[in-house]
Parts: sequence; structure tokens; C-alpha cells
Amino acid sequence: MSSRRPRTIGAEFQSQTKYRRGQLPAVRSRGAPAFKVYANPKEIARLPQPHVKGGTGVWTALSSARGEAEGGRIKDTQLSQLLWAAAGFTPSKQRVPISSQSVSSVEVYVLALQVKNLLAGVYHYAAREHSLAHLTLGDPLPPLAGALLADLELDAQGALLCFTGMPDRHRATDGGRAYRYLYLDAGAAAQQVVLAAGAMGLASRLVVDFYDDELAELLKLDGRGEHPLCLVAVGS
Repeated sequence: MSSRRPRTIGAEFQSQTKYRRGQLPAVRSRGAPAFKVYANPKEIARLPQPHVKGGTGVWTALSSARGEAEGGRIKDTQLSQLLWAAAGFTPSKQRVPISSQSVSSVEVYVLALQVKNLLAGVYHYAAREHSLAHLTLGDPLPPLAGALLADLELDAQGALLCFTGMPDRHRATDGGRAYRYLYLDAGAAAQQVVLAAGAMGLASRLVVDFYDDELAELLKLDGRGEHPLCLVAVGS
């Protein structure tokens, strides 16, 4: 009788998505466009232009990152800077965060709770236009509180940035390898937000425990081609 314990889902996923010599998956064309665009949002919120120079040094930002928010409310200029750091473009048209392949699998949504000059609600960040598509009117706090498993004081947060992943943006999707790219891209983007928050003196916290289907419903995701991966809560 074998005493070996059965593999966990995580271990099985890691094994099944390995690249092995002579067994590479077939290359497929992308099934999803590189950018997500909403045809009929409630409105388009133009964000202040992000600063691309100045600010604190990277070591200062690293040492100032994280912490517990107390005051909650943040400025629209601060949100603009956070979104640019999360998924925006440099003046030379390069993505600000690194990505695992030539196209980023990450989309960014904003759950606005207390942001100056911005109505509470759910927004999608359009990186190319540096704007927000307003998807849901009203306070997202009640459904958000129900969806999160993390012990987080939501009243102290100005906004939560939610990162989702779209595996069909990657060509080599056979065998599930594309899902590795989702997690890598989301982690890199989330770290950028934490650094940007620290540089502006804001508190930030990574949130990874939530009811997936409930968060997907709050963000109006289909739950099949796009998946919520993590959130970063930011407050003053």
C-alpha cells in the first residue's frame, strides 16, 4: 500500500504547466484583444496627467510602503498616479510595469470609496487613454465587504485597485502555461502600486483572499475569460 500523499492542486498545476524538451505546446493566435474597451460605460472620467519625473527615491518609497490607512480619503491626482504605475505607459510608449510577455494579461479596476472629484462606484482603467470608464453607479462598499475574506478596515480606504487576468491574450495557452503569466503580471503591477503609494505617503495593503465569483460579479466579469487575481487597498 502506497504511503504517498496525493498531490495538491497547486503542485499538479506546476507540474502540468512545465515546459519540457520535445513537448512544447502548439503556438496559438491570441483569442483576446490586448486592451479591454467598454462600448457603453455610465460615463468616462478623465484622470489628471501623471507625473513622470520627481517624487521620492526608490529606496525611500520601498521603506515607506505599506502600513495601515487611517484617514481613508485620497485625491484624484493620487489615484491617477497609482493607475499609471499599475498599468500606464511611459512617454516612450512602454508599459510602466514589467510583463511576462509582449502583451500584458492584466486589467485594472477601481473600487472607488473615498476619492476626491470621483463618484463612488466601480471603474475600469483604460490605460491607453489614461481614463476611467464608470461601470456601476452607487457605493460598492456593501458587496465588496461581503466578497472579501481579509480583515480590512474598508472605511479607512480611499480605493481598492483590483487586478484581473485574461489568459487568452497569450499565444501559448495549451497546458495552462498562460495562467502563470497572469500571476506574474498581476504581482508586478501590484508591487508598482505599493511603491507609488509609498512615494506619496499613502498606506497600502495587498488583498488576496476573497470569494472569486462574488468579486467577479461586482466587477461585471464573465468569470470565464477574465479572472480576479488580487487587490491593493490604498488610503491616507
